[in-house]
Amino acid sequence: MELTFLKLLISGGIGLILGIVWLSFFLLEDDEHPEPKSLLFATFVLGLASAWVAIACEQIFAMNSPAWGIADYSRISLVVNSLIEESIKFGVIWIFIRKSRFFDELIDRMIYMITASLGFATMENLLFFLSAAMNMNELVNLALLRFIGATLMHAIASGFLGYFWSRKKIVWGVAGAILIHAGFNEMILKSGPALMPTIFLVVLAFLLFGYFDKLRETT
Repeated sequence: MELTFLKLLISGGIGLILGIVWLSFFLLEDDEHPEPKSLLFATFVLGLASAWVAIACEQIFAMNSPAWGIADYSRISLVVNSLIEESIKFGVIWIFIRKSRFFDELIDRMIYMITASLGFATMENLLFFLSAAMNMNELVNLALLRFIGATLMHAIASGFLGYFWSRKKIVWGVAGAILIHAGFNEMILKSGPALMPTIFLVVLAFLLFGYFDKLRETT
């Protein structure tokens, strides 16, 4: 019982830190007109909760995919799961945040999408850490991989969606987010979690910060 509680505490702490560090970094892009901390916190919590909705939808898909002739970890499976997750993260902002009076700048679409996505990734990390049997060294190593891997990927994919939303090209944004998400997961399956996926994310991160600059120039 004590070990279970300790693992929960450590896993939860590490999972939360990964999301908060990236969130703090991306929020530096909105330093001219920062968003209310209370709304950012609410968005992050909504992102946390939305992960459970995605899990339920993915489980339904997994139960039915054999009947549809879709193999686990196939390209179609990766695309469908990416569609589920990216659509749900977008839905959180569209339903709960879009009508806020603080949602008033083009760059806000990127900021709030990234915030929700990092809440989503935090819950994903927590569940991942809790489900894996590992010692402290293995947990730290996995956390580092998740930090520069899946956690960053979620932020980048949602950031791209937010940018294209600001350009009134939501369909392109959703498609781009799915492509990033599914492409990253396929690289993980084919080459492991280190070199190629990291290079992929670094290149996309540079593009994303360029998009931030473009939106700041229009405000």
